[in-house]
Amino acid sequence: MSDEKKDLAAARAEKEAQKAFRKLDAAQALNDHEKSQKAFFENRDRLRSERLAREATAEPMQHPSPELPDDTLLKNVRFSTRIRNALTPSGLKTVGEVRELSDATLLSLQDMGKASLAELRETLGLPSTDGVRPEPTKRP
Repeated sequence: MSDEKKDLAAARAEKEAQKAFRKLDAAQALNDHEKSQKAFFENRDRLRSERLAREATAEPMQHPSPELPDDTLLKNVRFSTRIRNALTPSGLKTVGEVRELSDATLLSLQDMGKASLAELRETLGLPSTDGVRPEPTKRP
């Protein structure tokens, strides 16, 4: 019987210790969460202030139009995402560089298709040099 009482007493002591550690673990988890939240919001505020400062010093974005000067940087023109993704890796920097390229050269760019080329030519006010027209969409 004494062994059973010792085992029972040991089990009770272990349960009490687990309860005490559970409270400590919960307090530690809450503390870690609060620290993480504080760091997250500080980082978010820092990034926001950096972005606002960068936007304040940057040139304003312009809509593509035939009136854009040739020295206008492509990064300051509001092209569609599809066209921007095609022009960015090509190394082109200004609107004038795009205007000087032939349709064949532009079509050779990755992700630049006939529809993108037609949209680009139209927004920059240039006739297509090779007669490329987007294929009409089929209506059901």
